[in-house]
Amino acid sequence: MRSAREIVSLIRTVLMEHEEYYEHCRPELKKYKNSYENKFWEDNLYNDGMIRVETADCFSYVEGFIASLFSRSPAVVVGKDPAMTSGNSDMAREVVNRFLFEKREQIEIASRLALIYPNSFLKISPKESEDMLEKVDIRAIPPWEIICDMDATSWDSQRFCGHVYYLTMAEAKAKFGAKDFSPIAKQDYFDTERNNYYGGKIDDLPDDYLYIQVVEFYDLSYDKLYFWTPNWKDGEQLLEKIQIPLRTYDDRPLSPICPLYFARKPERPMQGLSAVARVYDQFYEKNILRTYWANAVRRDSRQYLYKEGALDEEALAKVSAGIDGAMVAVDAQSLEGIIKPLDVPAISSNFDRYLGQIEADINRGSILAPFSRGEATKATATEITALAQYSASEIGKMAREKDSSLELLAKVYLRAISLMAEDNEKATIEIDGYPRVITVKDLDAKFKIVALDQASTPLSDSIKKNNLVQMAGTLIQLGVPQKKIKDEIIRLFDFPKDFVEEVEQPPQPQAEQGIPQTPEGDVGQPAGDIGPSGELPAEQLAQNLLQRRGGSI
Repeated sequence: MRSAREIVSLIRTVLMEHEEYYEHCRPELKKYKNSYENKFWEDNLYNDGMIRVETADCFSYVEGFIASLFSRSPAVVVGKDPAMTSGNSDMAREVVNRFLFEKREQIEIASRLALIYPNSFLKISPKESEDMLEKVDIRAIPPWEIICDMDATSWDSQRFCGHVYYLTMAEAKAKFGAKDFSPIAKQDYFDTERNNYYGGKIDDLPDDYLYIQVVEFYDLSYDKLYFWTPNWKDGEQLLEKIQIPLRTYDDRPLSPICPLYFARKPERPMQGLSAVARVYDQFYEKNILRTYWANAVRRDSRQYLYKEGALDEEALAKVSAGIDGAMVAVDAQSLEGIIKPLDVPAISSNFDRYLGQIEADINRGSILAPFSRGEATKATATEITALAQYSASEIGKMAREKDSSLELLAKVYLRAISLMAEDNEKATIEIDGYPRVITVKDLDAKFKIVALDQASTPLSDSIKKNNLVQMAGTLIQLGVPQKKIKDEIIRLFDFPKDFVEEVEQPPQPQAEQGIPQTPEGDVGQPAGDIGPSGELPAEQLAQNLLQRRGGSI
């Protein structure tokens, strides 16, 4: 076991490396943030009098991915492990999907963070509630607040992880007791000057506006959870040391932090890669070009030359009364006429070609096809189909990363509920339209959790729908039951479930005397020629019609 001194030294060292790394990344990450928020020129101070113009390409780039990754509310399928007989997978599924539905906003926020920055995280934390299923909450966390083991090759192989955050003095005293903390003012990561929010005296602020910095450190190698702060006893002692409370079904330590990576560095997988970083240079060039154009257009005014002395001041004032008219006096005997327009050369066509090249680079940096962003193209139907399938495949790869995070989140949520709820606590949940009472034993088991419709995105769903509609006739000819095709169409298009219900047929009338009845109950037709709706099949009707006309098929 590690001594208290070794633990404090480990936390200090890891925290220092973490802060140094993200201090180095801060200017770069702030550029991505400003570009997304349409504050591209915020940190660039110029005194040249030029007008600064920026485009919303970064925002549309990120939101295009968000729209492609979220077609409906996130959900999972929960199955029982064959090795365990305890637990109820149906109840676990409804509980998890209810939680994911309510926390969709935080999941989307985490996805945006993971696109703008190298990665993001979702953390389960306890919450005060009388409802057993509401005792945990979820929050999206940016990467600079989470300490990772950068030497690990995957999240599961980490030796440690941690969360760096601020607690108010009131919260700190409620959690750790009335210790003699040295409070500080909260600092923002993107505050370039690293100044405190409050410029006055710390003593003047109430406890709700004073903070301590806390490191929640999960030592997975030794199954310990440490709480440490530099604002108590100069950081020489731990605030608290306990066993990691969150456990897996086989009693292994489990962290409440769930990572979300859309791209990773091959040699350092835990660092991640920003999607905005791939095309930031193109955004920069486009904003520079648009700024140049905006200022060039404002200098593109009508100007004239006139013979000096040919017009008096009063006449000249009448001529030059136009808003954009400027009169320039010249002493030129060869000037034809009294006033001559001054030719202003147009902006070079090279700028148009350069803008086209920038747009092409942005499109190549994005894995979304242009038409999926609402842009008109001259591509043929075959090319659009190929591009759609490529985009669906690439977006599907990102969707699988999101699904992996959701699966881990569902697992952590179930384990957190099992830990925090009392043995005799109960909750009510609706399953298949009926209320069911759920207990902790129903959730305390080993489950197989898989994201619903893995890698499913709006684009891939659209391709599936079109393919099914186009292949419906072929499937019927191949012998696929119409009911199965009907059920699949209703599922893909999200039609009401009432469409699946079979309509009860009215009872057949009794046979009248003297009129023969077929085995199917229809009058005057052979049983083998009657269709399911009581009418002749189309082929038989055509055959009868041709026979009456003396022809055949």
